[in-house]
Amino acid sequence: MAEKATLVVTAMPNPDEMPSVQAYLKGVLPLLMAAGGTLVKRQKVEQVINGRSSGMVLIMDFDSANAVSGLFASDAYAQLVPVRDRGFSEMNILVASDM
Repeated sequence: MAEKATLVVTAMPNPDEMPSVQAYLKGVLPLLMAAGGTLVKRQKVEQVINGRSSGMVLIMDFDSANAVSGLFASDAYAQLVPVRDRGFSEMNILVASDM
């Protein structure tokens, strides 16, 4: 059985492109759920102690890193990339596993 994986996304929305932010979120969440993702947390960042600021954080659990990788390599996600790039000045998409 493949090792479970956690998706961690940090993102800084572009305040001049809020319609693109909303379009991306509306499009990506169903893809994440269809890939087997379970929402753990979706929060806004209140304070940065160290490092660069990001406006929001998403954490989801998946059955495997392959499920996450497959989603982000899919044609359906590729169609969202231009919207993502307009809507966010920065987005970090990370896959983590238990230590």
